[in-house]
Amino acid sequence: MPALTNKSSNRSALVTGVCLGVAVLGVMGAFNSYQVSKGYSAQFPDAYGGGAAQVRFAPLIARVPENAELGYITDLDPSQPAYAPAFLAAQYAVAPRLLVTIDAKTRPEWAAGNFSKPQDFAQAGAARGYEIEADLGNGVVLFRRKSP
Repeated sequence: MPALTNKSSNRSALVTGVCLGVAVLGVMGAFNSYQVSKGYSAQFPDAYGGGAAQVRFAPLIARVPENAELGYITDLDPSQPAYAPAFLAAQYAVAPRLLVTIDAKTRPEWAAGNFSKPQDFAQAGAARGYEIEADLGNGVVLFRRKSP
């Protein structure tokens, strides 16, 4: 009978050792993941432009109520790869205001212009039924829906 106890204790020690090894590997993996993330964030501090958008849109959010719904006017084509990150960064910057794309059914009173290059902002707004309320610089324009 003592031989069974010896085998049982060896097996128990082996299971304990394997569990400890897995735990150590898990902790080492977590530290490695942290170091990789830290290096990535140092190399790309604002990868999606959210921080820059907050700075750019600060003058706009000071003029629009927090519960406002804003249309989105831009010079970027929705099929371009830059469109989605630009829209999402603008959406993040104007929160808690709701930023929506303008279509035949959705025409909020206010619209935020997010332009990547200088152009005739009044014409861009007029094409969607909006007029300039304020050109806030750096490609950010506040539009108001034209009265019928």
